[in-house]
Amino acid sequence: MNAPPAALPPRALLLAPMVELSHRALRELIYGFDEGAGTPCLDLAFTEMASAAAVVARTRFDEWYLDAGPEPGRVVHQFYTVKPESLPPALELVAGQGAFGVDLNFGCAAPQILRSGGGAAWMREPGRAADLVRLARGVWPASLSAKLRIGAEDDYDRLKDFCLGLVEAGLDFLTLHPRLEGQKFKGAGKWDYVARLAAELPLPVVGNGDVRTWADYERRHAEAGPAGIMIGREAARRPWIFALLRGLEADPAFELRVDLGAVALRYLELVEKALPPEFHESRAKRFFFYFADNFSFAHHLRWKLQNAPDLAAMRGIIGDYLREVPADRFRIEGKESRIG
Repeated sequence: MNAPPAALPPRALLLAPMVELSHRALRELIYGFDEGAGTPCLDLAFTEMASAAAVVARTRFDEWYLDAGPEPGRVVHQFYTVKPESLPPALELVAGQGAFGVDLNFGCAAPQILRSGGGAAWMREPGRAADLVRLARGVWPASLSAKLRIGAEDDYDRLKDFCLGLVEAGLDFLTLHPRLEGQKFKGAGKWDYVARLAAELPLPVVGNGDVRTWADYERRHAEAGPAGIMIGREAARRPWIFALLRGLEADPAFELRVDLGAVALRYLELVEKALPPEFHESRAKRFFFYFADNFSFAHHLRWKLQNAPDLAAMRGIIGDYLREVPADRFRIEGKESRIG
């Protein structure tokens, strides 16, 4: 008989699934800050969203989308699918990697995904979405979760009914990004919906979005009582955010001294080590779009990095910048830290 799925750790911290960002290089960069906080800081890291059909077809690059290294026990594979029949064989292909779990994407609102019938389009068909969870549960013994938004309309009762269908079908936990399908990342998220689901559903509910500081983190826990908090773009802007939050939980006076130049160069090293050459430029530029916010002349540095021809040029740009603005090399991060 299969062992029950592993449970979420208390007050779990999770890295969101993000296109061109949630890959092994970023995970390893984040894990590198564990030592500063004295504990493993990131509980679960979601992979980039992978197409179940593409995985089954063994298309090029899917092995990197689904790379669970270097610590599979902290990784959740995220899948989207349009045709339910492609999901079971895709899950069987990753079954031997030892990942913590699998997540089903019911929240992606990218136009091309919606048009195809994937992502948030599943929320318009609650019965089919529950059937998809049931299908996955039949072949996947480890943790099974789903990530979703509020839906196309601001209707809490409809959202709750959708979630109850997933619970009945065998879900272990869910993550709510509390914005409407059409909101993208605009406006404030409805964290009261996270609170209501956390109180009313018989499974752990994770909240995603709007956490950039220690104050944000404390407020979300106090107001919504989620089982965990998922962080997305802030983890690219400040890869030490998980270590900072864990350190402050243990000691309100906790501080991290961050060498921004070393972090930038380490990231480029990890990209070269962990990703195929075809991904190097796109993944580096995506990361630096956010990471550049740490610097005094962020717009100038971001523009130069986005127009760099390769990783070697990026290394040169970072080195030149820090020689010109040496005061920007180090940051002290603590309880009051924020950017922008």
